[in-house]
Amino acid sequence: MVDLNRHTHSNIAKATASWPKSVETLDGARHMSRRSEAARVIPEAEYLTATSGAFIARLQEIVRHWPSADRLARATGVSPSAFRKWLRGDAEPSRERLVALAKAAGVTVGWLASGEGPTPRLAGATESSRPVSAAGGMDQRNYLLLPKQPEAAAAGAESPPVAGPVEFIGFRHDWVRAEFGIEPDHLILEIAVGESMLPNIQHGDLLLVDTTENRIRSFGVYVLEIAGERLVKRVQPKLDGGLTLISDNATYEPEHVPPAQAGDIAVVGRVVWTCGPTRGSR
Repeated sequence: MVDLNRHTHSNIAKATASWPKSVETLDGARHMSRRSEAARVIPEAEYLTATSGAFIARLQEIVRHWPSADRLARATGVSPSAFRKWLRGDAEPSRERLVALAKAAGVTVGWLASGEGPTPRLAGATESSRPVSAAGGMDQRNYLLLPKQPEAAAAGAESPPVAGPVEFIGFRHDWVRAEFGIEPDHLILEIAVGESMLPNIQHGDLLLVDTTENRIRSFGVYVLEIAGERLVKRVQPKLDGGLTLISDNATYEPEHVPPAQAGDIAVVGRVVWTCGPTRGSR
């Protein structure tokens, strides 16, 4: 889900540890038990590293049940390069992407984020996460199947367990190549949220995003990721290396990003196709 209105939030990580306990012997002397003697306060950095490593291990376990990491990335709605950063521990998914990943993998958000609950029975793309065609005779090998994430995917790790199948939208491979001149694997699907891009992009519109366009080389509409939040804006590159983020809705003023901060903006891709529920594709 892509937010048309810019907003950010802080993620706060907490680490707790208990003080060592002592035991009393028959002669009244107090000594530290061996178990307590080994206990120590875990530094926050070490705690976060261990937590990140456990998440990566669970993510790798999920990937082993899929034909490829790239296919799981597309089912999650992220680019393969962003997904590989999660696997390496170079970046972490936002709350929205964590929920989308859990839904695509058929696991609970609690287990994926922190290992809570029983280990799930993992099923790859050939089982629960792949749609079954209702129309007999449709060969799915000829289609690019992209997940349509519901707006509820913006919920966080405290959300109830993910349930139900993922809804997919299919695009013929030959249509993608003829229309956009790129391979189907480079496209992801986003859903616009908000009103800052009215009237051209409305709340709930479907956006096809070309992830090969992951640098701002020319004026256009891009999906950006800033501080873990996604938004869609018209972007104008400046000669000094800065950027101007433009909303089609005149109520919102343009935002000027200086060159020193432009590098903090991750470019997910360029919007190449939009489609709304009350009008055709554009």
